[in-house]
Amino acid sequence: HDFLMIDPDYYILSCYVKEKVKNVPGYPDGTNVIYSYLQEVKKGKVVWDWKSIDYPELYDLIETEATHTANDFANEKVNAPDIVHFNAMRLDGEGNLICSFRHLDSILCLDRTKQKDQIKWKLSGKGDEFGLTELQKTSGQHYVTVDGNEYMVFDNNNRDKQTEIRTYVLDLKNKKAKLVRSFGFNNKFSQACGSVQSLGKSLYVIGWGWATTDNECMSVIDASTGKKLMKVTLGNPKNITYRCVYYE
Repeated sequence: HDFLMIDPDYYILSCYVKEKVKNVPGYPDGTNVIYSYLQEVKKGKVVWDWKSIDYPELYDLIETEATHTANDFANEKVNAPDIVHFNAMRLDGEGNLICSFRHLDSILCLDRTKQKDQIKWKLSGKGDEFGLTELQKTSGQHYVTVDGNEYMVFDNNNRDKQTEIRTYVLDLKNKKAKLVRSFGFNNKFSQACGSVQSLGKSLYVIGWGWATTDNECMSVIDASTGKKLMKVTLGNPKNITYRCVYYE
């Protein structure tokens, strides 16, 4: 779902793994799950990794707005539920890995200097540590970027069926968050995928992912005026884009 290249022979990659686990409360005989697995690889060797199943406290944080099967630990509807659904990562200024987990409605900060107790904080979702109100929280979000203490998210907003771009300023020392910018467009809803990239001066490139209301897949927006400077549409509204990125 995402890949970060630090150097040509140094990178962080992601994958999903199916496994039977026995640390889900109420299922002592085990249950099949699909978990998120991150690996940091340097010169062909894994120097750090993170598995979502190593943190059973995350099971209680699963939301079902995006999918009703994410917490199907009885394996009744699906053979193995996608329990947290990692979809994006970025490095912050201290080298921590900032990750988006769609089925937790949450952004997690992972400490790359540790092999255990790697979760430093959680933003949004049931486990939010920054005092966000329910309306300030994301819902089924996709994609996250980091610029200093600003964290920008493409919030699919499955809760309200109104996709928004949200920017939070975090006070990590005092565990406080402020939603400083939030904008969307009338009748514009992307139920999955999508991305946002700031070009500076209120300009944003937005990839609309799985847009449900039209076949517009990418827009360049001036958020200060709400003016759409460019758009790309697909001939088949059933087609989707995973991510749109601007390069110079």
